[in-house]
Amino acid sequence: MRYFFNYQYLPKGAEQPIDTGDAVQITDEQTAKPPTLPAVGDNVRINHVGVEEKSFAGRVKSRLFEYHVSDEQSDLHRCMINIVVEEIDEDWGKLIK
Repeated sequence: MRYFFNYQYLPKGAEQPIDTGDAVQITDEQTAKPPTLPAVGDNVRINHVGVEEKSFAGRVKSRLFEYHVSDEQSDLHRCMINIVVEEIDEDWGKLIK
């Protein structure tokens, strides 16, 4: 099974999240077990390095797991994971020391 995940940012007052870019693929070497992902309620900071996307931070509002399976070709098994991070009023300096 291959895993792909995408983080979307939900600004305060918005009804729909903003798509933050391409999904990220976990390599075959990393699929011995599913990737560790933040749970609903976890605080997350996404720092984009070397790309034009804006970095953002917030709390995980929802996670959606969409599975694609093939009876004929097991190498086509995929899990698409979408994580919505909502903007919050949080002092990140108080979360860690």
